Amino acid sequence: MKIALFGGRFDPPHIGHYLVATQILEKRPDIKEVWFVPAYKHQWKPIIANGKDRINMLSAFADSRIKILDIEINKKGISYTIDTIQEIKKSFNHTLYWIVGSDILSEFTRWERAEELINLTTFLVFPRDPLLPPKTLPNGFETVLGHDLITTNLSSTIIRNRVKKNLPITCLVPKEVEDYIVKHKLYT
Repeated sequence: MKIALFGGRFDPPHIGHYLVATQILEKRPDIKEVWFVPAYKHQWKPIIANGKDRINMLSAFADSRIKILDIEINKKGISYTIDTIQEIKKSFNHTLYWIVGSDILSEFTRWERAEELINLTTFLVFPRDPLLPPKTLPNGFETVLGHDLITTNLSSTIIRNRVKKNLPITCLVPKEVEDYIVKHKLYT
């Protein structure tokens, strides 16, 4: 089975994340599921909400084809994509893809053992408005294309800043995520 892994901080998860996952399933019928893989700790950027909170918020996206995999949360510490993929391959006999936004392409060489990583998975590059993917991609990268793709510049940083300023986030995150943020006083 072909699985697309979607790693990140998801701090908090927002509608842009959901749109990427659902559109990959629409545009790539050969991919049967998308698995969100939240990081416990990111190697370059801080994470505000704890792993349990982010998994609970991500559960708003879960359905028969969208799953949440807590492998990096349970491992604790910094997880590198290459280690995560190797670990998943030990437990599952699936063809794995790793979803990245087009904004990540410029920093891919910073990833741990990037050259090895390309041999373990294919990267699906989703356009991140206004940064469209380049016309040519390195080996191991494929674009998700379609004239009807819904792209956005929405980010978790924008959501956190709006919460901090007591501005509404309705329609930027699922209602369950908004309710969770309010109930647990996250990002204030």
